[in-house]
Amino acid sequence: MTDDNDPLSTNEHVSQQYEQMRPLVGLLGLFSRDIKHRAKDLDEQFAALKRIKENSQEFAERFGPLGWTVYDRLSVDAVRDAVTEADDQLAEESLVLHHLSSDNLKHLGYRFNTSAFRAWQELFQRAVERLSSEDYISAVPLILIVIDGICTTKSGKHPFSGGADAPVFDTETTGPGGISDGLAILGKTRRKLDTEAIDCPYRHGIVHGLNPNFGNAFVAAKAVNLLQTMIDYFERKEDEEERIAKAAEDQRQPSWTELANTMSKTQETKRRINEWEARPEVSGVCLASRDESHEFADDSPETTATIYLNAILSRNFGELAKLTIDYPNRSIGYRAGNLRETLGEIELTHWVVTAIRDNAPAISEVDVEV
Repeated sequence: MTDDNDPLSTNEHVSQQYEQMRPLVGLLGLFSRDIKHRAKDLDEQFAALKRIKENSQEFAERFGPLGWTVYDRLSVDAVRDAVTEADDQLAEESLVLHHLSSDNLKHLGYRFNTSAFRAWQELFQRAVERLSSEDYISAVPLILIVIDGICTTKSGKHPFSGGADAPVFDTETTGPGGISDGLAILGKTRRKLDTEAIDCPYRHGIVHGLNPNFGNAFVAAKAVNLLQTMIDYFERKEDEEERIAKAAEDQRQPSWTELANTMSKTQETKRRINEWEARPEVSGVCLASRDESHEFADDSPETTATIYLNAILSRNFGELAKLTIDYPNRSIGYRAGNLRETLGEIELTHWVVTAIRDNAPAISEVDVEV
């Protein structure tokens, strides 16, 4: 994005807001101890974000040339551990453990529950089985097949022929150490037979039998890493226009009328909070159940609870995903896949709402027997 009117990336926008707001917050802190404490918290949060960005940049510089790529969901803890380890060999070993861990592979598997990647679900599941058995010779080609299939289907081009070269707004996958840099290294053409062990998934050498000694954990982990980067890239590419439009709207300077409306809504919210009173607690009776209708208000917490329970009952994981808070704000499809994996073996046959109590303007508890 090069036009002056284009929105900033999330990281750039947060940094800009902090730099613009910090002097004023510091000035107000001279007159208010509470604001001074909030300013300190703000500084600590921004410093943490800055460290994450710096770690990502160092990761790309150190480990990009070794065949590792940067993607949006790459664990900040894994990145931090790698860049704080001075020995590259030990750092790479920690990255191998992370990428081949059962938790990482399980969460990557959720992505194949969505319609965008379901065509390659069986291949990926078989690759995971082989990884679990440390059968890397079988697993690596399967992962490379999935990578090829995703890129060729989504872009019309092979991954090593420019299929993932187009820049995409607000994603780590097209920055330094991202998908293009990784493919440039891993897509190198091999001209002759080399029986020495390799530590990167060189597709040409592996598929054409010129690097037959590829069956090790390093090659497998870097193949998994590249697959995760490829999936992140095409997910962000698919909704790029929508994200650009949302970022432009979020970053647009509001008009005086909009500011006045916002202030009015804020005052109305404050008034309602000040006037709020807890409803009398109700307990010890059947207030609602699977088999009985209820008279709850449509916008009440207890109505939402019944919708959630019925979604579990009917195994409607899409509806559950919409009602579940997800701080990384991942797609509904991804969250639905995660919930399906987590709750898939749970069978709910009946539920009864037995109590409702209000604890605060934004907190209510609903007791349920299942």
